[in-house]
Amino acid sequence: MPRKRAQQVRRCWLVLGSALLVVTIAAFASCRRERGESLVVGGEGFNVLLVTLDTTRVDCLGCYGHPTIQTPNLDALAREGVLFSQCSTCAPVTLPAHASILTGTYPFAHGSRQNGDTIRREGHVFLAELLAERGYTTGAEVAAYVVNREWGLTPGFQTYGDLPATRESGDRFERLEDFNSVPADAVCDRALAWLSAHGRSRFFLWVHFFDPHVPWAPPKRFRTQYADLYLGEIAFMDEQVGRLLDHLKTAGLQHKTLVVVVGDHGEGRGQHGELTHTYFVYDSTMHVPLILNCPGRLPAGRRVQAQTRTVDIAPTILDFVGADPKPDAQGVSLLPMIAAEKQDLGLAAYGETMTSHLTMGYAQLRCLRVGDWKYIHAPTPELYNIKQDPAERWNLAAAQPELAKSMRDQITDLLNDAAERSGASSSNPALTAEAVERLASLGYVSAGPRTDDGATEVEQFLKLTGPDPKDRIENHNEYLKALALLGAGQSEEGEQILRSLTEAEPDNFGYRISLAGHLRDSGRPEDAVGLYEEAIALRPDRTMTHFNMGRSLGELGRFEEAAQHFRLVAEQMPDYATAFKNLGLTLSHLGRPDEAAAAYQRARELEPDDGKVRAALAAVMWSRGSYAEAAEVLREGLRRDTKNISLANNLAWYLATCPDAGFRNGQRAVELAEGVCRRAGEENPQLLDTLAAAYAAAGRFEEAVETARQALELARTTGTPESAEGIAKRLATYQAHEPYTEPGADPVE
Repeated sequence: MPRKRAQQVRRCWLVLGSALLVVTIAAFASCRRERGESLVVGGEGFNVLLVTLDTTRVDCLGCYGHPTIQTPNLDALAREGVLFSQCSTCAPVTLPAHASILTGTYPFAHGSRQNGDTIRREGHVFLAELLAERGYTTGAEVAAYVVNREWGLTPGFQTYGDLPATRESGDRFERLEDFNSVPADAVCDRALAWLSAHGRSRFFLWVHFFDPHVPWAPPKRFRTQYADLYLGEIAFMDEQVGRLLDHLKTAGLQHKTLVVVVGDHGEGRGQHGELTHTYFVYDSTMHVPLILNCPGRLPAGRRVQAQTRTVDIAPTILDFVGADPKPDAQGVSLLPMIAAEKQDLGLAAYGETMTSHLTMGYAQLRCLRVGDWKYIHAPTPELYNIKQDPAERWNLAAAQPELAKSMRDQITDLLNDAAERSGASSSNPALTAEAVERLASLGYVSAGPRTDDGATEVEQFLKLTGPDPKDRIENHNEYLKALALLGAGQSEEGEQILRSLTEAEPDNFGYRISLAGHLRDSGRPEDAVGLYEEAIALRPDRTMTHFNMGRSLGELGRFEEAAQHFRLVAEQMPDYATAFKNLGLTLSHLGRPDEAAAAYQRARELEPDDGKVRAALAAVMWSRGSYAEAAEVLREGLRRDTKNISLANNLAWYLATCPDAGFRNGQRAVELAEGVCRRAGEENPQLLDTLAAAYAAAGRFEEAVETARQALELARTTGTPESAEGIAKRLATYQAHEPYTEPGADPVE
């Protein structure tokens, strides 16, 4: 055979062989599908990166059909992975929604019904716990206080990067300055540092982005590109998701990591009259994006059209890495749908919002999404065919009463089944004043604990109480406007709106406490007291209303009444240090040092590193003549915090001015006071006053006189006449070569 002809024959055989190989592979894959074998290949050894997108509407991503927004990283992730087109969250509220993602259970099971509700620990296993047990290194980096560690999301996480705690002053009634959210690039920086440190081990990392939440303030390049700042925030967030994905590629982890991206809830943006979220359970806030990606392990370009839920995420992750199912999960693994073994699992998606019920007294809202239908349980029930009416405009409940009843019964069965399995109560601990203020800064109103009057979950569902939220949406939007105005410094207009709302809804607890809080914070505690009285009459079970009433009464000098309210809070919240601090302060003002000392002692037990609590406790002990005890409280504090200037200055003052000559120690007082002045780095009249007293106690009167003169000059120039008057009297004592002593004197701070 000629050489050219032989080459042609060989090429034909090669082509034919390749074709036969393709046919054989296709036939083998077809046989596997026919046998029901999964084409999804996971297993042990895979990392997991969970990214949650706060407040992200599903229709505001390019991969979900938005015509103009640029989200190239999420779009590529979906194009190369699996996109779920009909995923529902279980709550349009950040904390409950995340608790459900991380536990695979509904809010009525894990116990968090609104922001500020601690997740119930008993009987629940968290995804991170199960992965940690399998040898995973686990970590979380979150962007907002609303998912801080104190709310109970930490089980199983070996590291949990959240926002710093704030602490209320122990010696004055004052507001906090809070730090409550951080932008996506800052969270991404922390996440990349975590991956650099732990990426070589098998890991589970949860990264939370908060940027699409109001107020919207994307970086300048996105403000320029998008007139709609909400879209700008989403585009900025997508950019940071891209940084995470780039790191996986660069580190060679892309093919070893299951990436799960999910929204916690959406945003109303005016649909159904809802401007933000938490209020309704329409799909504008309940329909969320869900994307899974693991190259070579999950099919690229797969779009799952059937109903899925955020409670299915934890079971799906566990199934992918080869772990046993969660015993308490109410969700299921979605891998059969991804593998196309089953196009539709027939899942029913439950959802709820309790926020307006718990804060405003409106009716609870619950919903169920099954197939093409969605039912909303409200005083006026709603039923929508979401396939034909995705915007939920045409309520068919009256036209389809049997279907509405059937879906209502499904919710009843779900709640009954959960109650039989858990037997758990819906009670939740009280929020601290600090927590209430920090949540309020993010636009969330939480009033603390509540009682359910002994009603079961099913009884609460079947017997709705309160107005239908649909009928109060205009007032709610006015309320949001008032909060925005107050936050922008337009107090007069915001206050007027709140006053109008309290008149329009005399039984609305939330409006009253918001107006009262504004009045107290703007220096009008006398006006706040009356509103707190009305709020307590409406809901006497709300512990923090008593706390804020106590604060207002304390600012008015009505200490006896304030003490009664603080004592009630301390009894109901025995681990709340600030309640005991303020109780101690009011009792000190009432001249009851023994009781004040007991309150401060409890605060010190709860917060042993709080120097201001120690200073207050020492002052009370000093005032009753317990000099050695007072000094030891300060010494112990200095052992815990050697750089605490206030504690060192107070101890120096005690040692210099104690009326008990046997206790007084001028030399040690000088050592402490000189060290304090050096560390302070600038001249301070109070610190110099202490140093002068120490010099006098040590017999160094010339230095005492000179230092007291410096202190007096500074006090006069800084505009503190009372301080200057006291320093002048002590200066005269030193000029007479006598030390200054004052029985029971409070320390100088």
